[in-house]
This record gives sequence, structure tokens and C-alpha cells, in this order.
Amino acid sequence: MPSPPAFRFNAGHLSLDFVTTLRHRPSKRLDLLSAPADLGRWIAAAGLWDEAPAVSAADFARAIALREAINDVTRARLTQAPIPPASVDTVNACAAEPEAALHLDADGWRATRVSPNPVRSALTRIARDAIDLLTGPEQRLLKICDQPDCRMLFVDASPGARRRWCSMERCGNRAKVAAFRTRLTAEPQEG
Repeated sequence: MPSPPAFRFNAGHLSLDFVTTLRHRPSKRLDLLSAPADLGRWIAAAGLWDEAPAVSAADFARAIALREAINDVTRARLTQAPIPPASVDTVNACAAEPEAALHLDADGWRATRVSPNPVRSALTRIARDAIDLLTGPEQRLLKICDQPDCRMLFVDASPGARRRWCSMERCGNRAKVAAFRTRLTAEPQEG
């Protein structure tokens, strides 16, 4: 059985990395969180918990709702569309939950996260990150990838903030190859 696609952590913020677990939204939609265990793997891969926590069906549904709410609010802000009140309520509800406490190990060298519900704690961190991003100084660096079949949200921290694609290696390269092919077919053929 093939391994699941790798998670991407290149959007520039934890909350946007979470939103990218649904790839290619405008085209072939690839959902990397198709089951509760996938969410547990993502939480561990994102460094929100030391190992993949068990995820209940209720927490999985809450996570998907949070992912879509962050996406909706961010895209509405970027396109100056009305912000859906239900999405704001979802982000705020998740942000209001308690975050994991850090406990110092007896030897004083290692911190351990402690929470009665690691998944809810992770969702709280994601929601608070989204609020910080949307209300802080980095909000002006928010962008949507120019590639029509991608449209990933990302923070453009490049010099001059002139990045057009989520990744030069992925979408930027595809766009440049397509432009090159268009130029080749448009040139008159010598004969």
C-alpha cells in the first residue's frame, strides 16, 4: 500500500500549514486529513505533540470545521469579501479552549506537554495562531498562490514581498514551464 502524501509545512504559519492539508482546493482536491488518524499524524508532524494522539470522531469533525473556518476567514480578508460570522465563531471557540501546559522534567533538561485532550490543545494553538496572523503585522504579507489549480494561502516573507507562488519549486516552476511552452507555440515556424 502506498504511503500517504507528505504534509507540507511551507505556508509560513502553523494555521496556514493546517489549511494546506486540503490541497488543490479549486481543482482536484486532495484531502490529507481523510480520517482521524491522519489528524493525529499531522499534529505530531507539526510538532504540536510528541507522538500522534488518538483522535475522536468529535475532535476530528471540530478540526475539519476549524480548518475550513480559517480558510474562509483568510480568503475573505484577502479578497475583501464579507467574512462569514460562523467561521469567526468557530475560530474563536477553538481559541478559547485551554492549551497544553509545559512541565519541566525532573532533570531540568526537557519540557513535556501535558493536557487532558492533546487534540483540543493542538486545535487551540492553531486557532490562536490564525488570530495572531490575521490581526498582527504579518497580515499584510498574506497571499494566495497565483497558480489557478493551487490557490494555496501563504505568508510572503521574501524580500520586497513580490512572491507570486506558494513555492517556486512547485507552482512557480509549473507556471514558468507553461509560459515557455506558450511562447514556443506562438513563435512563427521557419520553413
